[in-house]
Amino acid sequence: MSRKLKAPALTTAKSYEAFDYDFEGLMGSAGRVAWKSGNDVIFEADTVLFIGNNYPFSQVENFMAGVKHFIQIDSNPARLGRRHKADVAMLADAGLAVKALLEKVEPVAESAWWNAALKDAQNWRDYMHKIETKTEGPLEAYQVYNAINKYADEDAIFSIDVGDTTQMSIRHLHMTPKNMWRTSPLFATMGIAIPGGIGAKNVFPDRQVFNIAGDGAFAMTDSDIVTAVRYNMPVINVVMTNTQYGFIKDKYEDTNTYRNDEIVDFGDVDYAKIAEAQGAVGLTVNSIADIDKVMQEAVDYYKQGRVVVVDAKITKERPIPVEGLKLDPALATEEEIKAFKERFDAQELVPFRKFLEEEGLKSQVVKVNDEDTKYNF
Repeated sequence: MSRKLKAPALTTAKSYEAFDYDFEGLMGSAGRVAWKSGNDVIFEADTVLFIGNNYPFSQVENFMAGVKHFIQIDSNPARLGRRHKADVAMLADAGLAVKALLEKVEPVAESAWWNAALKDAQNWRDYMHKIETKTEGPLEAYQVYNAINKYADEDAIFSIDVGDTTQMSIRHLHMTPKNMWRTSPLFATMGIAIPGGIGAKNVFPDRQVFNIAGDGAFAMTDSDIVTAVRYNMPVINVVMTNTQYGFIKDKYEDTNTYRNDEIVDFGDVDYAKIAEAQGAVGLTVNSIADIDKVMQEAVDYYKQGRVVVVDAKITKERPIPVEGLKLDPALATEEEIKAFKERFDAQELVPFRKFLEEEGLKSQVVKVNDEDTKYNF
């Protein structure tokens, strides 16, 4: 449908497994747990085909405020028009409706909007690839995800905890419809990865399972490692250790309320030793040079039927805030743009407005030389 209509595709964060990561028209999701291209496209879109989802964050963040034409398909009548006034509302099974529409719509031969969106998505993917494949500097979460992508089975199941790991997993796990991933999408319950992984292994005993959690979330339920050991449920647990509640700390930074105290910062813990004390295999990694070797070792132990905990000691730097980008000279000063790009190693990222203008289009949101222009939500 996306290719036929030349319409970029967005997904909710909980549904990434429904798309192939390499699909060129995938823009990611919008909001904070999102891709740059997802936010860029939804802010500029004037028409949305809203298929089979609820998406409460669309109202919280108000990023569909500029949408003029809204078409919705859902099997639940209570959802029709809930998030946006529907110009066309179809009470139908989403899969059947899309199949029927595909047979009716004529293919679009060329689209400047599609071309601009593809350029924007590729620019974002190039950035993600760059930080994932770094070979020098301190260990970051991105290189850990790169190692997971290398050694995960093609039908691996990912149980994702809440926090920065949610945000980074939708960006850096290269999933396909063969994968499965789960998190706590509505209530954002920290500590969900370990019990989720045990549940996944119980239902799918022959599939490889990864639990991915920050150290703050992992510490909430790490005593259940012994449960996986006791019931012979091998799972690979990856702990992103940065001694902070990063997702919360980042929000404090954005709202200028951060205080360097016990609210969001805490001490380091040797999670490999905690794993060993519960009968699991404990591995620790501190450098980019060692991450591939350690992840391979974790998978080897997993294949022997062992529960594994990988304690990855990563930096404290936050993931790039795509909801508050400072890239466009119409929205930020030259000094702000330079500082932003240096902090997030994002020299190659380009504002969406540039790609629109290259295709002969004008931004509907960013108005050059207009002090009232609003882009960030």
